Amino acid sequence: MNTKKIMLFGVLGLFAMGLVFAVGYYVLSSDTFNVNNINGIGTYLDNPILGSVEFKDAIDGTIINLENDLNNDRILSIEGNVITGEPENMKIEYKSNLELTKKIVEFGVTPWTILNDKVQIEYTIIGDEFSAEVIDDNGTINYVLIYYSDNIDRFTYPEEAILVGNVTGDLPYGTDENTNGYDYCVGGNAGESYDTCHGAKIWYVPSDAINGDGTLQWNRASEFYFESKLIQYNSAGEITFYSGDNLEIIPKYIPNKFAVGSYEITTTIA
Repeated sequence: MNTKKIMLFGVLGLFAMGLVFAVGYYVLSSDTFNVNNINGIGTYLDNPILGSVEFKDAIDGTIINLENDLNNDRILSIEGNVITGEPENMKIEYKSNLELTKKIVEFGVTPWTILNDKVQIEYTIIGDEFSAEVIDDNGTINYVLIYYSDNIDRFTYPEEAILVGNVTGDLPYGTDENTNGYDYCVGGNAGESYDTCHGAKIWYVPSDAINGDGTLQWNRASEFYFESKLIQYNSAGEITFYSGDNLEIIPKYIPNKFAVGSYEITTTIA
């Protein structure tokens, strides 16, 4: 478990060029494990030979590393398939990690200078619902994760902060100017430049820097941890993979209380 796999996307891209009317499906990873239930708590055998049992709410699958070295974007369809075991008793999600960073906030100056003060989060790319959690908070206290969308004049009319627990639907929202408006591959609207041209912004801000109406106290922006890239979440498993981008995907297998026995799960891409 947790060994890294590299997919040479340029090779797949060249191959796909010859399949004008066909859709190619490729297996990215395959994981096999055993699930037991003790008083309704899902477990799996970490070492079946020695018989050791490790309690887990979720089982981490093989980490998948993707890189798009083509000169164009691709629409990826990523899907988990239960080969052995009962699919109705196993929930599959796909996560990734994201670094958030403080910046020197100077309105009118672009880009904002990135500082060394950072936190790490894990967020959902594909699953039934979006979630995000801080896995390295760098000693912060009373901070919360938010989704922050933009409008066409974001500095004059700032949008409201949305707590990640209140996100409904795919990210970014269709009303977010970062969906297909601002192009962060060419510097966005504040000078940022990423390999992800569009997407959602996830920030980590002091909870008391959010006003009652959801707006942020921008005079405290130097305390915020901003995105280092734009992210996507899609419940159907379809994401845009931008040219030059790389993405680490972590499969998460979540057994319910009825899951038991051997499971083999593959992850495919189209």
